[in-house]
Amino acid sequence: MSAAILVGMDVRDLPTPVVVIDRAVLTHNARSMADHASGLGIALRPHWKTTKSAQAAALQLEFGAIGHTAATSAELKALAGGISPSVFLAYPPVGSARVSSVLESARTAEVIVGTDSVAGVHELGHAAVAAGVMISFRLDVDTGLGRTGVDPSRAVEVARELSKLPGLRFDGVWTHEGHVQGVGADPARRQQTGLAAGLLLVEVADAIRADGHAVDSVSVGSTPGAWSAPTVSGVTEARPGTYILGDENQVAIGTISEDDVAVSVLSRIVSTQRGAVAIIDAGIKALSSDGSLHGDGRVGTIVSSSGGIVATAHEEHGFLHGAADARVGDVIRIRPNHACGVMNMHSMVAIAEDGVVVDSWRILARH
Repeated sequence: MSAAILVGMDVRDLPTPVVVIDRAVLTHNARSMADHASGLGIALRPHWKTTKSAQAAALQLEFGAIGHTAATSAELKALAGGISPSVFLAYPPVGSARVSSVLESARTAEVIVGTDSVAGVHELGHAAVAAGVMISFRLDVDTGLGRTGVDPSRAVEVARELSKLPGLRFDGVWTHEGHVQGVGADPARRQQTGLAAGLLLVEVADAIRADGHAVDSVSVGSTPGAWSAPTVSGVTEARPGTYILGDENQVAIGTISEDDVAVSVLSRIVSTQRGAVAIIDAGIKALSSDGSLHGDGRVGTIVSSSGGIVATAHEEHGFLHGAADARVGDVIRIRPNHACGVMNMHSMVAIAEDGVVVDSWRILARH
């Protein structure tokens, strides 16, 4: 694909399926979130899983981000290998491979890890001692998502035990308030849920301080919660990810406007033998199988003039419903459900201005 993405091409001439990112919208989104964080007086540490791009990371740093957030060892090593000065691994560093990636990355960048238990960093602590280094960590607190994270009622107890471990330094607390997205399109409920998450995390931080431990970082992180959780007094850092690209799920719940979605997937209609259902060349290997917050099972929404949705998909085929006058060879533009999943499916993406390719970016640290 990289050889076929050439500067100066009309995006409609690109081989499909292909991810296209609007550079002006991307830049606007990066600047807007940076201004938001600056206005709140907090640090911005974007989650890099959304773009997996060195160029996007550089843009975020240019606008004032202090570093980045990673979810995988591959992301951590890529970021620490010259892309970002400071990386928070927001994932338990369990297993020798993750431990090795943390120690390796700590030689070239500041590395902070997240954990919700002593067991989660026990191996890392001993390895850090053997390597003669000190690794900072944050306590993961469950503020409502119900995934990883210590119950707030046990946070002081766990922080006390963690602080005894060798080779590790307690940096603070963090949460992923992903359940803000789960409340849907009601902005008042989203605001209330995000504020509650931020308040709970600050209360936990205060309780840990009262127990005699310094808490430097109080970090929240999500795009749906970016306008609520970080506004709580006492929060020091925000870690949104999807905001820089946007996607259909964020549009569906009202977190991001249609005009602020920078990413799309271009696809061609390849068959119209099924009557009202046209077949396109973008399946789940191009769009990912991430679910839709519309609740109708779609895997993508058509934003070109024909309209319609990609109602379902196989690996290399999408089933296009509701498109007007669908003809074989037509190029359609799809807004994907989830930007992060889509970027991980592609090795190269096209960067465009006014419908013309101006650059191509390699996608790094893919699964």
